[in-house]
Amino acid sequence: MSAKKIDRLVKMVNQISLNMRSNGEEDFVAVQVSEHLEKFWSPPMKNLISEQIDKEDLGLTSISYSAVKKLAAIQKMK
Repeated sequence: MSAKKIDRLVKMVNQISLNMRSNGEEDFVAVQVSEHLEKFWSPPMKNLISEQIDKEDLGLTSISYSAVKKLAAIQKMK
């Protein structure tokens, strides 16, 4: 795992969350962000961020953290 890759993905998720923040409550926005990640991110990107979510503090905002947790749950079901 490259720390640079993780940092870049964290920055991207945080930006997506910030852009969607005005869509409603945090839980609703987290679902939207996780759906966005599932739809538009490549499998390696999704796997990399999902695998790191419980290992360390990545610097994700609360919405981003919730979104990645939801994404990780989706990844496990596949």
